[in-house]
Amino acid sequence: MPAQVTKKATTLLLVLLSLLGLADALYLTYDHGAFHADPAGYGGGLCGADGGCSISRSSALSEIPLPGSQLGLPTAVLALGFYVVFLVLTGLRARASAADPRTRMHGDAGTRLAHLVRLQFGLAVLACVYSLFLMVYSLVMQGTVCKFCAGLYVVNAGLLVVTWMSLGESLAAAINAVGKAIFSRAGAVAAVVMVLVLVGSFIVYRGQVLAARAAAPPPPTAVLDTTGRPHKGPADASVHIVEFADFECPHCKIAFQALEEVIAVRNDVRVSFMNFPLDQACNPMIDRPFHARACELAAIGECAHLQGGRFFEAAPFLFEGLATPELMTKLAAAGFDRPALEACVKDGKASAQLQSDIKVGIAAKIEGTPAVFLNGAQIGGALPKDKLLELIDLAKSAMPKAASPHP
Repeated sequence: MPAQVTKKATTLLLVLLSLLGLADALYLTYDHGAFHADPAGYGGGLCGADGGCSISRSSALSEIPLPGSQLGLPTAVLALGFYVVFLVLTGLRARASAADPRTRMHGDAGTRLAHLVRLQFGLAVLACVYSLFLMVYSLVMQGTVCKFCAGLYVVNAGLLVVTWMSLGESLAAAINAVGKAIFSRAGAVAAVVMVLVLVGSFIVYRGQVLAARAAAPPPPTAVLDTTGRPHKGPADASVHIVEFADFECPHCKIAFQALEEVIAVRNDVRVSFMNFPLDQACNPMIDRPFHARACELAAIGECAHLQGGRFFEAAPFLFEGLATPELMTKLAAAGFDRPALEACVKDGKASAQLQSDIKVGIAAKIEGTPAVFLNGAQIGGALPKDKLLELIDLAKSAMPKAASPHP
């Protein structure tokens, strides 16, 4: 059993942590909305374009799809609801504690105070479990953690510590009684508050994002010459998506995989790949060491493309971050001609094509990777499949009927 925390200190700590979490969640909700209002124009705000905030901004986990709605429910709004609920429960807990002379609970402890304490503890445990999942997902899929998300992880850990230390009973007893707390009056209050916050926040969020979209000028379009570039999909597709990518960029891997999923379910979309390695060895835009192997990996990809247009077979291996000998071994096992690949890279046969891709990217004002263009308009970076499908449908709906050969 942990050392007891005074009632006043507990209340102050819970309020402070909840307010910090609420402020953080508000910013993440704003960040998500600003991106979805203008994917190409949004610079990333305080988190930056490459600050790891894609997990809450544009990843598959960033929102919950809503049937019949252009916009999903941002997961950041769930955090808003969580911290508002925690504040409400803290207020009810302080009120109940003032009316109950017991600072520790004994026996069955079926009082309203006991339900509030146990419910907050259970919610804090749930929040920490979800935080751990998101942190691992970010590290595995992005190679980094969003700093604002990390702030929420710290807040949730703090809530867990404070609620645990104020339990006044053994951990096992509290865990066994959490179920009763969920179905108590306190649990009902928490559920009602959560629903009200989610509904109200989504109405405000949806209105602001749609208004921003309506007021925004049409995005500029770039002329992208993809002649001879690796591609999938019919040449006469009404929607053409081009990804500029760097094989050492974790977000590029996510974008590539999402586009593979899109092309697997749509026959009216063409996807082309272009290189934009963030490596000063071949990219004049990069003036400092960054992705030291990106140019080499891009050259290997080009040489794989020269072996019968097999770029898309090689690409998954190129994104794995393998050392060159191991990479070549895997490509050879997949049926590529290893001596020809090695000779192609050594002879610089891919250099001219790499420079051509980079020049096209610079002309399109690319500032980082992944850079994804839909019919010439930049739509952002590593968007999940569902978001890409939504943007494809929006683009097709805006076309004159005669412009789309696919009914």
